[in-house]
Amino acid sequence: MTQIARTILITLAAMLTCIGGVRAQVLSDKLPEQIDGLEVADMRGKAIPRDIQLYNAQGEQVYIGDYFDTGKPTLFLLVYYNCPKLCEVMLSHMNKVVNDVTFDVGKDYQIIVVSFDHTNTTSMAAGKQEFLQNSYQRGLSKEGESHYLFHTTTANDARRLADAVGFDYRYIPQRKEFSHPSVMYILTPDGRVSNYLSGIGYESRQLRVALLEASDGKIAQSLTDFFLHYCFVYDPNAGAFSAQATQIMKLGGILSIICVGALLVVLRIKESVRRRLHKASQQLSTPTGSRPMPKSKAVPGVSGVGS
Repeated sequence: MTQIARTILITLAAMLTCIGGVRAQVLSDKLPEQIDGLEVADMRGKAIPRDIQLYNAQGEQVYIGDYFDTGKPTLFLLVYYNCPKLCEVMLSHMNKVVNDVTFDVGKDYQIIVVSFDHTNTTSMAAGKQEFLQNSYQRGLSKEGESHYLFHTTTANDARRLADAVGFDYRYIPQRKEFSHPSVMYILTPDGRVSNYLSGIGYESRQLRVALLEASDGKIAQSLTDFFLHYCFVYDPNAGAFSAQATQIMKLGGILSIICVGALLVVLRIKESVRRRLHKASQQLSTPTGSRPMPKSKAVPGVSGVGS
């Protein structure tokens, strides 16, 4: 099998993988979970104010805008560290999905977690950060550790940050806890809301597509990533990515033209080689001594015999 043929087969296989997703429509069959009637506002394309102040796990004051100068997309979560139920589930599921996705923290993207509860302390942020960093199964490099960070902030800046991404939360005095939705945000490298994954049922493929979308495909690692980025679009009603049939049909038409063109080129090359081999074999089969001698030409006005 020629290299061109292998390339064609790989391309068609990737396209079929993409088309297979159309039947299910969304990469994840689970619908977004509605938590206590709180909804996530669609703030896609909106920029987060860069002057929002945070405090990292060492208690140092930083600005969220500092994280938008790395050139990497951001996985962003709003939680509170003493949450008895949902936040633990959110962080646990994030940990599972992050371990399943093949993009590397630090190299390809970063994770920023902020508590919206202003009473949470630096030591609580440090404890969560240490636990989640140690739970990263591929092991974090120094670069990875500096891009997987937990923070606290003030009540005012927490509300500003939540409003910027469309996250709603409210305190319930009777239970001494917060009511809030379950959502993971994906930010562009310059700090705009790219997409969000709702609920706790999203899969690693959803996160992969979201990161590809936020980075405009710049962190793609394979041909499959190209098809995922091209074929799947975000559905805000489902809080997930779904296959778009029109994109797949367009891509299928382009690939068909490429495949037919490649096939014609291969056939033309084969025909050219066949003709050259045939011509060379004819030349080798003709003996040198068997070539006919040229006939002598008669000279006008001269007889054949002298007197």
